[in-house]
Order: sequence, then structure tokens, then C-alpha cells
Amino acid sequence: RSLFTFASRNLKGTSAKGAMALRVLVSLSLISMVVASPTVVVTGATGRTGLLLYNMLKAKGVDVRALVRNATKARDLLNCSSCNQSEGIYVGDVTKPETLTAAMTGATALAIVTSASPHCKDFKDPSSCTYPKGAYPIDVDFHGGKAQIEAFAKVSKGGPVVLCSSMGTTSPDGFLEKLANGHIGFFKLNEESFLMSSGLPFTIIKPCGLSDDKASQRELLVGHDDEMHPNPPMIPRADVARVMAEALLQPKLAEGLRFDLCSQVGTPTKDVRAIFDAARFPWQHPVQPAELLM
Repeated sequence: RSLFTFASRNLKGTSAKGAMALRVLVSLSLISMVVASPTVVVTGATGRTGLLLYNMLKAKGVDVRALVRNATKARDLLNCSSCNQSEGIYVGDVTKPETLTAAMTGATALAIVTSASPHCKDFKDPSSCTYPKGAYPIDVDFHGGKAQIEAFAKVSKGGPVVLCSSMGTTSPDGFLEKLANGHIGFFKLNEESFLMSSGLPFTIIKPCGLSDDKASQRELLVGHDDEMHPNPPMIPRADVARVMAEALLQPKLAEGLRFDLCSQVGTPTKDVRAIFDAARFPWQHPVQPAELLM
């Protein structure tokens, strides 16, 4: 409305061509504003990492929708009052595809921050761990991940899908695989594969161990195929959310990337965009004009 008010006030005494040019400029400005304002669905928005991502996007003024399983938990964590679709809160279950349509309809980007979560009496003893019935990695990460991607592909306006997966998927006998014999890395890897073959623009972020430390306090590290071995192999959830947010808001910088993400004590990484550049293989970097002449 303010742009049209500005235009109407400045049309007086303007030539017909000038007036037309001003109207076109205003129209283009409005279109660019719409295009630049994504509608992002964050699944797992009441989880520890999903909540951080949801709040970051809200703080940036993004139109963000939260997919949650429990409206009561959403009220406690997301500061909603009615906690329904009028506030961008959608109740659904990734293991029930029919509950995902409403949240995905008309969205322009999807952040998948859901994951199976084991309950362990002694985390050092994988045999002491269990997953809730119907919430094993095959249910949540594989079938649930596929359901989210399919729902978004069918009823959204298209756009990037940013997936939070995990490091450790190259180790079929790794520690995480043995938790309740759930093979979580295997099913996360298959979720990644489905997304990469879906035809949707994607970014896959594979963090190491997650901590609840503050963001922007550590040096972020990028790698591939579990080749990084920082000690300890930990990264703040807030930094993972920060990278995911940037991938959602700057999709062209992150499109087609799949990379491991960890951290170490060092110079804090402030510019997240540098992460995407570091995540590219040498052959993925744009060829400079001078190089074509060599």
C-alpha cells in the first residue's frame, strides 16, 4: 500500500510515459517483495534443533509454518496462543502422510528437522536403548522423510528442501546403528537418497554430535563422507540451525550440496555463506573466464 501511495503522490505533473514507468516500477517492486518472501515449513519444530530454526526464521520476519505433533507442547515452546493454522501451527505426524497436506500447501520451502530418537538407560550401552513403537528410524527417518518430501512436492509451490541428516552414515557397524538395532544412519542415508532423486532443489546438512551451546562461538568445519575427525566431534544445534536458515533464505548458494558439518575451538565462523563455498568439491566451483583460456 505504501508503494502505491508513493506512486499516486508523485504522478501529478508527470508525463504519461513517466507515469507508466513509475507504475511498472512499483509493480516490479511488489513482485520482487513477494518472490523474496518465502513461506517455510519447519517440521519437528518443537524439537531442540527445529525450535531454534523456527525462532531464527521468525526473528528474520519469514513467514514460517511449524509442523508439530502436539499443540500443547507447541503452546509451551512456540509462544502461540490458539496454536492452530491461523498462527502457522499445523498439527501432523510424519508417519501419517494424510496429516501433512495442509502444512505443505502453498509453501515455498521445506526444512526437515525430524528424527527418530532412542530412549537409553545407558547411552554407552546400545542394548539398553529402545525406540517408541512406530517411531523407529525406518518409520520416522525413512518412511516419514519420504512422506514429507512427497507431500511438499505434490501441493507446494516448489522450492528448496533443506534436510538435517547426520554424520556417520558411511559406517554400517557404527555406534549409532547399534542403538536398539535401529540402523538410524542407514535409514537417514536412504532418506537423503530419496530427496536427491526427487527432482526438488535440495541441501543436505549432516552434523556431527549436537550440543546445546550458543551459536557463533566456534569455528565451523565442512567435510564429506565422515572424513573429518575433530575431537570432540560436536557442534552446537544453534549453529546447525543457522546454516539451515541461510540455506533456506539463500537457496541458490546452497542448492545441490550435501556435506558433513562439525566444529572446533578456533576463530568463530560468522559468515555462513563461506560454509557453502567450502562444501563444494573442486569441480563444483564456477569456472573463471581466465581459466577457460588456459
